[in-house]
Amino acid sequence: MWVRTLGSDLYPNLYVILVAPPGVGKTEITWRVRDFWRCMEDHYVASTSVTKASLIDELAAANRRWVTHSPENPVVHFNSLLLCINELGVLLPAYENEFMNVLTDLWDCKDYSEKRRTNKIEHNIDKTQLNLLAACTPAYLNQTLPEGAWDQGFMSRTLMIFTAERQIRSLFSDTSVDNAEEEMLKQQLERIGNLYGEIKFTEGAAKLVDGFHMSGGEPRPDHPKLVSYTIRRTVHLLKLCIVASMSRSDELLIRENDYERALGWLLEAEQAMPEIFKAMAQGGTGKVMEEAWHYLFTTYAKEKQQPIMLHRLIQFLQERVPVHNVQNTIDLMEKGKMIEKRLMPGGPAYIPLGKRAGQ
Repeated sequence: MWVRTLGSDLYPNLYVILVAPPGVGKTEITWRVRDFWRCMEDHYVASTSVTKASLIDELAAANRRWVTHSPENPVVHFNSLLLCINELGVLLPAYENEFMNVLTDLWDCKDYSEKRRTNKIEHNIDKTQLNLLAACTPAYLNQTLPEGAWDQGFMSRTLMIFTAERQIRSLFSDTSVDNAEEEMLKQQLERIGNLYGEIKFTEGAAKLVDGFHMSGGEPRPDHPKLVSYTIRRTVHLLKLCIVASMSRSDELLIRENDYERALGWLLEAEQAMPEIFKAMAQGGTGKVMEEAWHYLFTTYAKEKQQPIMLHRLIQFLQERVPVHNVQNTIDLMEKGKMIEKRLMPGGPAYIPLGKRAGQ
């Protein structure tokens, strides 16, 4: 499925990352989505653990064909892969520019070619499409993504869905599935998964989309790390318009109510996005500082209130933060009145501050 904008085709594939603290229920969603995907015939679901090389291998094998009944082009071939990852850290255990650039390239649904000298494998894929659903914690983003990653291609092409709300339910509550409803959803997904063609806009819907684009799409996120994302908001909205239309009808037409639904989805997601960065800060340096204070407090008490030597604090922090952040963390703890430096015969040492430390 596609729409024509500015003389080119735009496809509705999405990169979606569910971001939430542990225990909120991210994987409860991802495994169900994967289960629905696997029910669709002639669709390809990637392995749950893939490397860059194996991802391209699976994409190359995920060849779909569509009979168009057109004399000029009777059969269309393209490669479409569905990637569902319960933990994004499995796909990206560390930030690798090469892998991130590949994911960025595939989002645009263009051709992809690759040649590996080691095992003489060559891939030339004319039409690619990758859909990604993954889950992670704010702490993972904080530890894995360097500061500049938010200004690069992958994150600007990703819709981040955030919540910190945890719903605790009885272990013995009724969790039975409505089998009839589930079967209906699977049938609808099968129908959607086998549609093909260009989706048009009604005149009213076209005016609404263009008005959003030309006006800058207010209200829009103003967080500094979302600047690059905001540049692609119109593209995200267009993709969601296609999704809304396809979920409603087979008429291959985007109407005004489809636009309103898509815009509602986008704004709801964007309203929560800035909260991700607050959660990242709480789970990042702030958490390490709390752990370091607790280490000093307990050690200080055990050793009869003897100041803790600097090298011991450094050793503790080296296991939790990058080496270049160790001294910055100590400095922040000093400025925040969490610890106080004492000069000892063996060199600098620290004691914990605060009511619990008896100060």
